[in-house]
Amino acid sequence: MYITADRRVKPRIACEYQAVVEGMNGEGKRYQNQAVLTNLSSCGLFLITNRQIAIGSRISVTIQLANSTINPDAPKLVINGIVIRTEPRGEGTCGVAVKFSNYRFL
Repeated sequence: MYITADRRVKPRIACEYQAVVEGMNGEGKRYQNQAVLTNLSSCGLFLITNRQIAIGSRISVTIQLANSTINPDAPKLVINGIVIRTEPRGEGTCGVAVKFSNYRFL
């Protein structure tokens, strides 16, 4: 039996891009939070945000494709997906893994 530490079929790209997460909370109210994208693949992403997001939630993530402060002219990638994993972290932050439903470039 072949065992490897990383079972992913597609490679992941380590990165640090500014992002905005949008969704609906458990009470049906819309929210929008800042986040930092830490890695990206062809079918999913992982980001850090200051909001706890429930597994199974449908969210939208807008990623600014520039390694600097917010730049309105930088290209953006908008991803809609489903939260498949969360990892509570220290200082009120949470890691969130998202599987893509669809995406588009702006």
